[in-house]
Amino acid sequence: MDWNTPQGILRRGMSLERDGYRFYRLAADLASDKRGKAMFNDLAAQEADHLRLLLAEYKALEEGRGWLPYEDAMALDLAIDPENPDLPGEEPLDSIPVFTANRQVSLDNDLAVLEFGMQTENLTRAHYLHAAQLSSDPTARATYEFLTGQEEEHYRLLQNTHDYLAQNQTWWDPEQKPFFTG
Repeated sequence: MDWNTPQGILRRGMSLERDGYRFYRLAADLASDKRGKAMFNDLAAQEADHLRLLLAEYKALEEGRGWLPYEDAMALDLAIDPENPDLPGEEPLDSIPVFTANRQVSLDNDLAVLEFGMQTENLTRAHYLHAAQLSSDPTARATYEFLTGQEEEHYRLLQNTHDYLAQNQTWWDPEQKPFFTG
């Protein structure tokens, strides 16, 4: 597969989103606090939505329909198992996907999980930002810019949570709303 084609870029994104989903589900299972579990489960659900978006765009391109507006692609009801999706094409061979021999997941504690999540969001954001910069199709660029923004929001959530947890030694005070609900 040529990883510089629209399908190659989308396929690499699918691997990143699938791996991100797996990571956040694992993080939710291991989080020490129910509020942390809820946050990680919410992030996993968003990664699954991104995976569906990328798959819808890939299928539209393969069928010769061109790029779909990302809102339309997100609205499609694609039944997939985000943990083990049946993805088209081959797996990327390089070290970009989330889980690689060079990027070992640290799940020693909640702070380590948040740090790994921030690194993961940075990798994914860089992938979409680069794709947006390369794209001459305005609909493709809008899709990549949307995904870049989503990854930036995830990073900010993880960073804010990390900083609060490091400073206060608790996920959130009982009277304080978690960051992901406002």
